[in-house]
Amino acid sequence: MKRISIILLYIGIVLPMFSQKIYTLKECRELAVKNNIKMRDAQMSIEQAHETEKNAFSKYFPNVSAGAVYFHSNDYLMKKDVSLSAEDKQGLSSIISQMGLNPSALASLPSSYSFDMLKSGAAAQIVAMEPIYAGGQITAGNKLAKLQTLVKKLQMRQSKDEIVSSTETYYNQLITLFEKMKTIEAADNQLKRIHQDAENSYKGGLSTKKDMLTVEIKQNELIANRLKVENGIKLCKMVLAQYIGMNGIDIMVDTTITEDIPEPSSYLVDHTSAINNKVEAQLLDKDVEANVLQTKMKKGALLPTVSIGAVGVYADLVGNGQANVIGMATVSIPISEWWSSNHTVKHQKIAEQISRMDREDNRQLLIIQMQSAYNDLDNAYKQIQIAKKSIEQSTENLRLNEDYYKAGTGTMSDLLDAQTSNQQSQDKYTEAVCQYLNSRTAYMIATGREVF
Repeated sequence: MKRISIILLYIGIVLPMFSQKIYTLKECRELAVKNNIKMRDAQMSIEQAHETEKNAFSKYFPNVSAGAVYFHSNDYLMKKDVSLSAEDKQGLSSIISQMGLNPSALASLPSSYSFDMLKSGAAAQIVAMEPIYAGGQITAGNKLAKLQTLVKKLQMRQSKDEIVSSTETYYNQLITLFEKMKTIEAADNQLKRIHQDAENSYKGGLSTKKDMLTVEIKQNELIANRLKVENGIKLCKMVLAQYIGMNGIDIMVDTTITEDIPEPSSYLVDHTSAINNKVEAQLLDKDVEANVLQTKMKKGALLPTVSIGAVGVYADLVGNGQANVIGMATVSIPISEWWSSNHTVKHQKIAEQISRMDREDNRQLLIIQMQSAYNDLDNAYKQIQIAKKSIEQSTENLRLNEDYYKAGTGTMSDLLDAQTSNQQSQDKYTEAVCQYLNSRTAYMIATGREVF
C-alpha cells in the first residue's frame, strides 16, 4: 500500500512537470496580440469609426421630421359680437329683394349676433427634405469618416507592432535570466572543483586554509546571486504571463538560445523606399488628407444649401378635417457667415500647411530612426563577436590558472579572478544575443516590415 501511495505521489507531482506547456516566442506573440488590452481597445475604436461612417452616410438621405398637436380650451378662442345698423338692414333688404325673396322676413331676425369658434382642434404634419447641394460638405464629411476608420486601423497595426516588440523584450529577458542560471550552475561546479583542489593542497601541506576560505566566500557570493536570479525569473514570468493574457499562471518558455545570428546586412533595406511602408509615415499622410477635407468642409459652409422636399399637413380645427400635400424647395445662403467663417477657412488652410510641413520633417526623422535602428543591430552583432572571443580567452585563462595553481605557481586570487571573468563573459554573450534579437525586431518594425 505504501508503495502504491509513493507511485501515485510521483504521478501527481512529476508528470505535470513533463506535461506543462512550453511556449515559444511566436506563441507568446500571438497570445499577446489576441489578449492584450491595447489590441482590444484598438478593435473597439475601429468599430466606433465604422459607426461614424454610417452616421456620415445617412446625411445623403432625406431629413424627415413629423409633429402633431391637439388642443382643447375651457372657452372659445375666437368670439365676435356683430350688430346690424339701419343702413346694414336696408342694404341686406335690397340684396334679398334682388334674389327674389320677401324682404319682410328680415323683421323676424335679430339685429345682433355672437360668433364662437375654435374651442378644440388637432393638426399634424410630416416634412421630408432632400439636400441637393450643400457646398460639398456631405461628400467631404463621408470621406473624412472613412479616413478616420483607416487611421484607426493603422493605429491598431501600430499597437500590434508595439506589443510584438514588448513581448519579445520580456521573453528575451527571461531567456537571459535562465542562461545566467546555467552560468551560475557551471560556475558552482567550477568552484566545487577549485575548492576540492584547495582542500587537497591544504591536506597535503602545500597551501594554507586561507585558500579554502577564499573559495567558500566566493561560493557564498554565488548563492546570493542565484537567489537574485531566481527571484528575477519569478518576477519576469509573472510580467510576461500578464502581458500575454495568462495572469497568475506559472508559464514555461523555450529557453533555448538561438545560434542563428545572420549578419545585419541581410536585413538591410533602402530606407527612403521603406518609409512608405511605415505606419507612422502613413499616419502623417492621413493627417494631411484629413486637413484637406476639413478645409473643403469649412469652404462648403460658406456656399448656398439647396434642398427639395414635401410637406404633408392634416388639420381639423372646426370639425372638418382636411389633408394637403405641399411640394417645396429651399435655398439657404449664409450671408452673415461670410465675414466670420472666412477667417475660419483661412485658419484651416494654415493648419493644412502646417500638417504638410510636419509630414516632411517627420519623414526625415523616420529615416534617421531607421538608420539608428540599423546601427543598434550592427552594434549588437559586433558585441556578439566580441563576446565569443572573450569566452574563448577567458576559458583558456581559467584553464591556465587552474594549472598554475595546481603546480604551485599561481595564487588562489588569480584563479578566482579567472573564474569570475569566465562567468561574466558567458553572461555578456547571452545579453549580446538577446540584444541582437531585440534590435532585429526593432529594425524590422522601424522599416515597416512584419516581424517573423
